[in-house]
Amino acid sequence: MNEETIELTIERIAFRGPGVAHAGSVVCFVPETCPGERVRACVVRRRKNYWEARVEAVLEASPDRLPHPDCRVFTADGEAKTPGCVYDHATHEAELRWKEAQLREFLERQARLPDPAIAPAFTSPSHLNYRNKSTMHVARNAAGRRVLGYVGEDNETVSDQPRCPLSVDPINDALADIRADESFWRFARPGSRLAMRHTPHDGVVVSVALPNGRLEPPELPPLTETAPVVGDLEVPARGFWQMNPAVGAALVEAVADEIRAAAPARFLDLYCGVGVFGLVAAALGVPSVAGVESGRDAIAAAQRNAVRLGFAGRASFACADAAKALPALLADGPASGTLALVDPPRAGLAPDAVRALLAAPPARLLYVSCAPDTLARDLAQLVGSGAFRLESARLFDMFPRTAHFETLCVLARAGA
Repeated sequence: MNEETIELTIERIAFRGPGVAHAGSVVCFVPETCPGERVRACVVRRRKNYWEARVEAVLEASPDRLPHPDCRVFTADGEAKTPGCVYDHATHEAELRWKEAQLREFLERQARLPDPAIAPAFTSPSHLNYRNKSTMHVARNAAGRRVLGYVGEDNETVSDQPRCPLSVDPINDALADIRADESFWRFARPGSRLAMRHTPHDGVVVSVALPNGRLEPPELPPLTETAPVVGDLEVPARGFWQMNPAVGAALVEAVADEIRAAAPARFLDLYCGVGVFGLVAAALGVPSVAGVESGRDAIAAAQRNAVRLGFAGRASFACADAAKALPALLADGPASGTLALVDPPRAGLAPDAVRALLAAPPARLLYVSCAPDTLARDLAQLVGSGAFRLESARLFDMFPRTAHFETLCVLARAGA
């Protein structure tokens, strides 16, 4: 395909980071741009309904543009962008504005909620060096040189990553030691995955998944993480925990405030992981707490956390599919005294979970989401059906420099 160079004016920033412009009547998506900028861009792909272009020169720069991107690393091949850092060319303040606009657009257009109540965002205290976990891949590049880093935008190429601008310093220190260790390269053949996880209590814990599926070490002791209200919790070393601890803590505090305000008789914690939200509810005096999670290691940790904190008598955690367990949980007590929280993976709620919530709506529902597109899809059904009304939505700046963010939505049963 012959590549065409055109001049464009960037109008806004779309979800996942590209600038939006028009070449006549054709929509163009241009990464690494800011609204208001005039750019010369090369069209690299023509789709039926849009084009994709690459910036060749910024002719008129926005004041939101940084003098130099802040997620670049220096490799044997020169300076390289860290995969996934779609906003590293702009100020953090601008990034947050764009993400708030994206959330509003999802709620208004996809969820069809006119003038949604969006609370001020919680801003991450740090937009770099905040990640407490990093997973890198071992590979060889086109020149045959061994590399250790993240998979690029093509979902195939691994970019060499001497350090990660988003990871905490102890992880970058451990990464430097690992890269300098020849025994690591002999052991971790191409196709291996290196996981590094940091907690203030445990330091950096390292494990490797080999191409044959073997884990080294096969078993890891649990880690200690800390959450507001409940303090230290046991977390499986290979289990889930929010990767931005400061923002994760703020999210827990926000949920705790909703629990205090609602003073429910029951709290249902769906997709509960190690039970953080359910344990917080128990600590705040909720008489009956039930959590459900499909991961066996996470549920075992949740159960041990409940026993250690003294909540085993009124906080139970079960290993089950949340969507399948939800109808029985909702039927197990009066809806008027029930506060439910759902924290699904990026795919959002399963259809069965939505149907269960519509069939027996609890008095209040908290929806924690890391994906605004599937959140909007689910809200269109939960609110659009008339079963719930949206009281508020708030963005949590969990993943600075990347396309992603966390959202907490507070819903109330219609008529309640």
